[in-house]
Amino acid sequence: MAEPEHDVRVERAADAKESGVVPALSRREAEHAQLAAEAQLRSQKLEALGTLAGGIAHDFNNALQAITGNNVLARRTLPPDHPAQAFLSEVEIASARASDLVRRILTFSRPSEQRRDVLELPKVIGEALKLVRATLPAQIVIHAELREDVPGILADATQIHQLVVNLATNASHAIGAAGGRIDVWLGTTHFDAKTDAALDGLGSGDYAVLHFSDDGCGMADNTIERIFDPFYTTKPVGQGTGLGLSVVHGIMKGLGGAVIVRSEIGMGSTFSLYFPTTRAKSIPPPPAREAPRAPGVERVLFVDDEEVLVVLGTHILDVLGYQSTGTSRPLEALKIFADAPEDFDVVITDLSMPGLSGFQLAQQLLELRGDVPVVMMSGYLGPEEMATARRLGVRELLLKPVGMDDLARALHRVLGPARARLQT
Repeated sequence: MAEPEHDVRVERAADAKESGVVPALSRREAEHAQLAAEAQLRSQKLEALGTLAGGIAHDFNNALQAITGNNVLARRTLPPDHPAQAFLSEVEIASARASDLVRRILTFSRPSEQRRDVLELPKVIGEALKLVRATLPAQIVIHAELREDVPGILADATQIHQLVVNLATNASHAIGAAGGRIDVWLGTTHFDAKTDAALDGLGSGDYAVLHFSDDGCGMADNTIERIFDPFYTTKPVGQGTGLGLSVVHGIMKGLGGAVIVRSEIGMGSTFSLYFPTTRAKSIPPPPAREAPRAPGVERVLFVDDEEVLVVLGTHILDVLGYQSTGTSRPLEALKIFADAPEDFDVVITDLSMPGLSGFQLAQQLLELRGDVPVVMMSGYLGPEEMATARRLGVRELLLKPVGMDDLARALHRVLGPARARLQT
């Protein structure tokens, strides 16, 4: 599959704006200038939608924390053969679906959060295609041409899997029951500073390019303009959430890349993904070590401005074997800690709280005792929040809803050295 040719030029429009002289533009240049302006407007619109999605997800995750946490405690309290276990199991399944939906929304609104490593795209995309092959109808043929000399990119492997799965699912729906073909091509391209670099705001340099094409129904221009909007879908009710392509757009923007769509009614569609490349070498991860499974015995101060989550959190900590003290007032938590800083082995706090934010509380706690581990939970964590947490010395960041096992593992990680001292 040959790489599509790009020629996007808006130089004359920019030069004219600076000089105050407006020369006559050719029809082609005028069209390109209009397309560039429309692309900028769409980008601003998606950024605003992402901010809105992040705010909604924060509140929704707080509600999910209460649902999932209490459901876990209810299931542990009742005998395994109790009739209510079946109903609670359905609650658990529905909560997991809701949590997954929120995480997909947050992938759109905060795409930079994932840890990035140097990835070999041919290998990762090949693995993802093998997995997705089993989920597609047998009458759909996938033809892949993945060049092995493509330089590495900085990304999270899960992100690349999400891209492939969402694009394959979208292509499958466009092809329909009659069957068809999906072509996947991976190669490289170079953008020149004066021409192709204008493509959706990309800078000049080397890029890995992934073309994902199908021979399905294609799309009209008015559909193409909206396909990256969250929850926009042309599928019947129950057959799609409208989040797949918005997630693709969010991931690519977060990676410093871009996604371009070309389509015509009856002629199929091509999604072209551009990844900035790197010459850095991948570093193999250290061997994984299983977290200790013994229950905790340390003293925990738990802070959340929602009383129901304080009750839930302290109950879960008690079940895990910790000695917990909880409060819904951050100023009270600060006083409790200030009166006896050595009485607590770890502090767990929410991020968004009135009067004193989690960051402000963590800063003042660490001023009182610099070695106290602070674990922070939130319904929303963006790149700025993560950077601030690292700067302050917060040990762990957990995105709500936080499961009992996830909380236990986080506590084991931050209390590992302290536990070793207690055992000697």
